[in-house]
Amino acid sequence: MGYGGWPTYNYRPLYLQAFDFFVKNLGMIIPAIIALIISLIVGFAIGAIGGALVLSGFSLGVVDAIGFVIGFISGIIISFLILVEAYEAGSVVNGNIPDLGLAWQSSQYSREKFLPTALITGLIFGVLSALRIPGSFLIEGLFLVLVYIVASGIVSGVRPGLGQSLNWYSSAFSKDGISSLVLLLGGILSLVPLLNLLVIPYTELLATLMVRKY
Repeated sequence: MGYGGWPTYNYRPLYLQAFDFFVKNLGMIIPAIIALIISLIVGFAIGAIGGALVLSGFSLGVVDAIGFVIGFISGIIISFLILVEAYEAGSVVNGNIPDLGLAWQSSQYSREKFLPTALITGLIFGVLSALRIPGSFLIEGLFLVLVYIVASGIVSGVRPGLGQSLNWYSSAFSKDGISSLVLLLGGILSLVPLLNLLVIPYTELLATLMVRKY
């Protein structure tokens, strides 16, 4: 995609530059903490309702439906969390301090552009959760790589679709294989509880740097 306006004198690999930015802006974990709390509350509430329905004699199909709802909501939450982090990452890379209020406000202005991606993410998470497919988190993590790219693209002034993001990632892989692999690993680890508090901000910083350079 490419994007101008950021320092080009830093010749450290992008995955190390992202780490440098992250350790100097640890406040970027705050949105992830808030999203984690919201996810726990929503998951517990919906799970409790599902458990009560099963105990009341409803079929296990209700459990699958509840699983879909939890997965769907979780997918949307993490998608918009990534978008908020993308705005914070853009601010950080530009040499500013991350501002959660401004990032949230900016994400609301661009939600219509991002909503299709968030809904598709929710559907994928929901279906995989309902089907209880072993290792489904790997599929979800791989898809999140595209979500990171879409969010970074929107913040950088372009509007990439999921298909365009996949093509971009394939191209970026040939230019910077290590950073691309780290981005891929970050997408998967974004689903690991607690660890993702650190992984999501770092991965978004890396995605931002990559989208702006490539």
